[in-house]
Amino acid sequence: MTRVLLIEDDALVAKVIFYYLEQAETYQIVWAKTGGEAFANARDNFDVILLDILLPDVDGVDLCARLREWHDCPIIFISCLDSSDTIVRALEQGGDDFLVKPFDNKVLEARIQANLRRYNKNIQPTQNILECQGFTLDARRHVVVKAEGEKKLSGTEFKILSFLMQNKGKYFTPKEIYLKIWGEKSYGDTRTVIVHIHNIREKIEDDPENPRFLKMEWGKGYYFDMSGKQIKLSQTN
Repeated sequence: MTRVLLIEDDALVAKVIFYYLEQAETYQIVWAKTGGEAFANARDNFDVILLDILLPDVDGVDLCARLREWHDCPIIFISCLDSSDTIVRALEQGGDDFLVKPFDNKVLEARIQANLRRYNKNIQPTQNILECQGFTLDARRHVVVKAEGEKKLSGTEFKILSFLMQNKGKYFTPKEIYLKIWGEKSYGDTRTVIVHIHNIREKIEDDPENPRFLKMEWGKGYYFDMSGKQIKLSQTN
């Protein structure tokens, strides 16, 4: 059974999700209506967490950061808020994916399964250490080591960065990256990948607005340049 912690204050939304997932007979769902109820259940083991942002007693993004202290399972935000700033903040605080309400429950289950596959899939470099001109990626500890110190990567950030470094010089669109990392098509929403790329650049680049390593070429996609050659970009995706 897949254990799901559903944190959602809207009873109608929660009951629809609850009913749909239970029909598959492979999910065990614990429903928390508030952040307080979520904390009461947080010590239990869960395979995936579905988290709303607009909760009555706590900001769901802040709650995500606290849940990360106990859980490394996938956390999928489900929210009516769809601004880029909200999505960036949610993923920066430990979220793995973001689904905007209203959504088809078939899409929700597909996202759950995709994130579980990504979580369980051991996408590891053939080496424990991957090096380029500006930093070292320590695959054992999921950290970027630079001259000025270390930066910890989330599980998703590590998988994306290690995948691109192992395929240096090859182009991948956001949809292709989603498929490679999550094992499922992105259903047209590529912002999750774009935000993770943004967060990775903040940790590996000296100037994230003009990246030396994790670059993007319009019409082709993202690619990793081991040489770290500086180019000026007019775009920041």
